[in-house]
Amino acid sequence: MKEFFSPELIKKTASQKSLRDYSYINIGGKPKYLFTPETIEQLQNIIAAANKTSLDILPIGGCSNLLFGNNINKAIISDVNLPQIFDIKDDTVMVSCNITIKKFIEKTKQAGLSSLYFLSGIPAHLGGTVHMNAGAFDRTISEFLVWIEVVDKNGNIKKVNAEEIDFSYRKISISDFIVRICFKLEKKSEKEIEDEIKEVLKIRHERHPYDFPSLGSTFKNPPGEFAGLLICDCGLAGKMIGGAQISSKHSNFILNVDNATFNDYYDLIDLARSEVKNKFDIDLELENKIIDDLEEQK
Repeated sequence: MKEFFSPELIKKTASQKSLRDYSYINIGGKPKYLFTPETIEQLQNIIAAANKTSLDILPIGGCSNLLFGNNINKAIISDVNLPQIFDIKDDTVMVSCNITIKKFIEKTKQAGLSSLYFLSGIPAHLGGTVHMNAGAFDRTISEFLVWIEVVDKNGNIKKVNAEEIDFSYRKISISDFIVRICFKLEKKSEKEIEDEIKEVLKIRHERHPYDFPSLGSTFKNPPGEFAGLLICDCGLAGKMIGGAQISSKHSNFILNVDNATFNDYYDLIDLARSEVKNKFDIDLELENKIIDDLEEQK
């Protein structure tokens, strides 16, 4: 680490924790480079230093869709210790990247603003949800976005308006570290908002497994199809490899039921992809993000 980053930066921001401590499904080892900056200036310095040595950065927040592998040569930067910002003015809300979906929905509800209710129940930070253009129930987070503020590869802060960003299914055209986000929301009564949230949570609990940790939908739905149904029709519901299992309730979810490893989880991904390809000639595209240098090179 010392060859890339200054001793002072390492002393103030480097973490010795395992990625298992950050993973939503308790999978991950000890990485080479893990940082938990407490200020935006420290974040800028980490990113600029990484860029000078051509070391990719990986922003992490709630880690609710990240699967950490065994080979990660990136500067992993957690947003957990960065300052939290939550500023509401009329129907516009400006927040820091590390605000959780749950906190955002609760505080905007109290202000009479309806917003990301369709993401209720997702344990993510807002920075990550914008990065993947999170969505559900035919709505996406991009519908409410006004602008984002990012730290670019040179460590500079810049503002990017929503109309400058290309949004597509579960991804956007910006890869820089998002630090602040501005949303424009809809005014509604608190009762209307509570009803929206309750309905979404009711549907999620009816359809999705919550008895063991998962990373949500493993695959994107192919056009005109549902990934979960395709996997189920291949007879893979309930299939286990090691401590990981394809959910019997919703086959697009892979669960950590008994101390699963990265290989257990990834082998089920490979199995589902190959079985669906063989039976339906459909290529499943991952919605989970695999963080592993060797797998990313495939």
